[in-house]
Amino acid sequence: MKKNVKIRVLSLIAASLLLCGALTVAAVMGSPYETLKKAVLDALTYRNVTMEARVALSVDGGIYEEHKSFFIAGDDNYLEYTFDKNGDPDGYRYYSKNLNIYRDYTGADGTQWYRASVSGDPYYNDYNRFYRNNSFAMFSPEEREGTQMRFMELLADALVGDLKNNITMSQNGGNRLIQGTLTEAQIPELVKAGIDVLIEQAGNWRYDWRETVADGKYTWEHTTIKSGVKTVTAETQDARAMNALEREAWENNTYYDVYGNEGYGIAYVDGFWYVLLSPREFAYSYTAQAAREDFGGNGKNDDPFDIPIQNLVINYVRGEAEVDAQGEMLSLEAEAKITITNIFGDTSTVGFEGSLHFTDIGTSEAQCPIPGASQLLTPEYMETHFGRVYGDVYFTLNADGSIDADSVTTTYPGENERKYQDQD
Repeated sequence: MKKNVKIRVLSLIAASLLLCGALTVAAVMGSPYETLKKAVLDALTYRNVTMEARVALSVDGGIYEEHKSFFIAGDDNYLEYTFDKNGDPDGYRYYSKNLNIYRDYTGADGTQWYRASVSGDPYYNDYNRFYRNNSFAMFSPEEREGTQMRFMELLADALVGDLKNNITMSQNGGNRLIQGTLTEAQIPELVKAGIDVLIEQAGNWRYDWRETVADGKYTWEHTTIKSGVKTVTAETQDARAMNALEREAWENNTYYDVYGNEGYGIAYVDGFWYVLLSPREFAYSYTAQAAREDFGGNGKNDDPFDIPIQNLVINYVRGEAEVDAQGEMLSLEAEAKITITNIFGDTSTVGFEGSLHFTDIGTSEAQCPIPGASQLLTPEYMETHFGRVYGDVYFTLNADGSIDADSVTTTYPGENERKYQDQD
């Protein structure tokens, strides 16, 4: 529930910011609106580009969640860095047509292992397939002029309407700095209706279940909540705890060999195994108004995204974009303020801040962070050492950051450590 609500709220925010971003990306050469559409859609087909992004979500003034992203997309390579919760780099993923590398397993002694996937299959080396799977680009250059793109343009026309006039512009060197603001009253009715539909479909629905055993009865109870009303239904079966011999057979995966399919299944409840002795029967069912406890809340410092949203209002969306003389988007800064009210009448103020920065458009090339990896880990190397032109290998690094060739193995390093522990 928490993730679904959060994702949908973020999606609503992102959609509004995209709308605002579209309004603010317009250049003044020719029709502002037509130029803006070209800039936005061209950005979705960027091939060689470096992008840095940041997204922060706050609740009632405090940071709730923050994410950073940095990637470089080249002709046939892609490098993306990942960041921890403090915004510091904690890893990366490198992709090329026949080689993918990322940090994988950290040993008990602190040794860092990396995984590389090597492919010699031409199917995976297709240019457009590579970009569809591993790049920022949402469309290929060929799709840019296709019917799907035309549909997006018509949809943008319907959403934007007269709002395309709500922008201001100033000169910033050879580039144009364009700003726009949407207030609550200016949000299109179509967007508001879409928000209401999403809230009704996703925000007020929850499913949960629990198992208990008491007085020789196993009870399976499931709860559904829709529009603030919960329905609880339970079924029961006779049950008894496993004895020592049964438990030993179960742990050795020989239970069914020894005891066959006697009974009506096995249940694990509160750390104990039980044998079910009868068919499942209806026990009870009832409906009631949902309470905070049904969503894990206690009324104090509850996560606002744990409880279904009843109403969401976009108070404002602001954006500022920098566009170069050729109409290419260089950066976009956006912020929004949203007020949400949950089904218990609690109100929270949600803030959103986001930024995108594009550099080296048309010239970016991603270099593998591990020197010599692309030259060493080839289909030919795989065939020579492991008898096939594709597969996953694991390795550690030398002090200079290059691959320790003696460490390259197809065995997952965590498996070796587990075997050593078993021997001890």
